[in-house]
Amino acid sequence: MIANDARRLASIGTFFIIVGWIAVIYAVIAGIVWWIDLAQREAFNFIEAFAISAAAIGLPIFAAFIIAGFGYGLRLFALDVASRNQQ
Repeated sequence: MIANDARRLASIGTFFIIVGWIAVIYAVIAGIVWWIDLAQREAFNFIEAFAISAAAIGLPIFAAFIIAGFGYGLRLFALDVASRNQQ
Protein backbone atom coordinates (compact mmCIF):
# COMPACT_ATOMS: atom_id res chain seq x y z
CA MET A 1 0.00 0.00 0.00
CA ILE A 2 2.65 2.54 1.02
CA ALA A 3 4.96 1.28 -1.72
CA ASN A 4 2.28 2.03 -4.32
CA ASP A 5 1.85 5.54 -2.91
CA ALA A 6 5.62 6.06 -2.98
CA ARG A 7 5.74 4.86 -6.59
CA ARG A 8 2.92 7.27 -7.50
CA LEU A 9 4.69 10.12 -5.75
CA ALA A 10 7.92 9.32 -7.59
CA SER A 11 6.09 9.38 -10.93
CA ILE A 12 4.61 12.79 -10.09
CA GLY A 13 8.11 13.98 -9.19
CA THR A 14 9.41 12.67 -12.50
CA PHE A 15 6.72 14.68 -14.30
CA PHE A 16 7.84 17.88 -12.55
CA ILE A 17 11.47 17.13 -13.35
CA ILE A 18 10.71 16.65 -17.05
CA VAL A 19 8.56 19.79 -17.23
CA GLY A 20 11.21 21.82 -15.41
CA TRP A 21 14.07 20.76 -17.66
CA ILE A 22 12.00 21.27 -20.81
CA ALA A 23 11.24 24.79 -19.59
CA VAL A 24 14.96 25.42 -18.93
CA ILE A 25 15.91 24.26 -22.42
CA TYR A 26 13.12 26.33 -23.97
CA ALA A 27 14.16 29.47 -22.08
CA VAL A 28 17.82 29.06 -23.02
CA ILE A 29 17.01 28.55 -26.71
CA ALA A 30 14.60 31.51 -26.69
CA GLY A 31 17.25 33.67 -25.02
CA ILE A 32 19.89 32.72 -27.56
CA VAL A 33 17.56 33.41 -30.48
CA TRP A 34 16.54 36.75 -28.97
CA TRP A 35 20.20 37.63 -28.31
CA ILE A 36 21.08 36.95 -31.94
CA ASP A 37 18.10 39.01 -33.09
CA LEU A 38 19.01 41.96 -30.87
CA ALA A 39 22.71 41.79 -31.76
CA GLN A 40 21.89 42.22 -35.44
CA ARG A 41 20.06 45.49 -34.84
CA GLU A 42 21.92 48.77 -35.06
CA ALA A 43 20.44 50.09 -31.81
CA PHE A 44 22.29 47.53 -29.67
CA ASN A 45 25.84 46.23 -29.65
CA PHE A 46 26.80 42.64 -28.87
CA ILE A 47 27.18 43.12 -25.10
CA GLU A 48 24.01 45.19 -24.68
CA ALA A 49 22.02 42.59 -26.58
CA PHE A 50 23.39 39.87 -24.29
CA ALA A 51 22.52 41.86 -21.17
CA ILE A 52 18.96 42.49 -22.33
CA SER A 53 18.30 38.89 -23.34
CA ALA A 54 19.94 37.46 -20.19
CA ALA A 55 17.87 39.74 -17.98
CA ALA A 56 14.68 38.73 -19.78
CA ILE A 57 15.22 34.97 -19.43
CA GLY A 58 16.60 35.03 -15.88
CA LEU A 59 13.24 34.68 -14.14
CA PRO A 60 11.87 31.92 -16.42
CA ILE A 61 15.05 29.88 -15.96
CA PHE A 62 14.90 30.38 -12.19
CA ALA A 63 11.25 29.31 -12.11
CA ALA A 64 12.04 26.25 -14.25
CA PHE A 65 14.83 25.25 -11.85
CA ILE A 66 12.42 25.65 -8.93
CA ILE A 67 9.92 23.33 -10.67
CA ALA A 68 12.61 20.75 -11.42
CA GLY A 69 13.92 21.02 -7.86
CA PHE A 70 10.43 20.40 -6.52
CA GLY A 71 10.31 17.23 -8.64
CA TYR A 72 13.66 16.08 -7.29
CA GLY A 73 12.41 16.77 -3.77
CA LEU A 74 9.29 14.68 -4.39
CA ARG A 75 11.40 11.81 -5.67
CA LEU A 76 13.69 11.96 -2.64
CA PHE A 77 10.68 12.01 -0.33
CA ALA A 78 9.22 9.00 -2.18
CA LEU A 79 12.55 7.18 -1.79
CA ASP A 80 12.54 7.96 1.93
CA VAL A 81 8.97 6.72 2.32
CA ALA A 82 9.73 3.54 0.38
CA SER A 83 12.84 2.83 2.45
CA ARG A 84 10.91 3.29 5.72
CA ASN A 85 8.33 0.79 4.50
CA GLN A 86 10.97 -1.91 3.98
CA GLN A 87 12.38 -1.72 7.53
